[in-house]
Amino acid sequence: PDRFQCSPGAACFPGEWRCDGHPDCEDEGDERGCGTASAAEASPDGAWVTPPWSSGVPPAGGGVVLCLCTLLSLVLLSILVAVASLAVWGLSKAKGRSDIFSLERASREQLMPDKSQ
Repeated sequence: PDRFQCSPGAACFPGEWRCDGHPDCEDEGDERGCGTASAAEASPDGAWVTPPWSSGVPPAGGGVVLCLCTLLSLVLLSILVAVASLAVWGLSKAKGRSDIFSLERASREQLMPDKSQ
């Protein structure tokens, strides 16, 4: 639809990249006839700097960072779930022990009545 190629068989670029002030084609054909300044710009020291060409694909390594962040998030979530599970288990065990001790105390009181009365 609204895409262009720098040359036959080359990568396709979005149409809005044409005349955007950044050369996407090696021959800078996507910036010719746009009525804008040249793609090369003067730097403060007076040297001419030409921006690098786009490849039409996202930069390599971007997916690796996203993958590592996702993996780290999953690991941290797993640790959090494990700690929470241990806390709940520990509380349930402590509650169970207090029930056992109160039953033991009640049975002792029935078997050996308080001698202070």
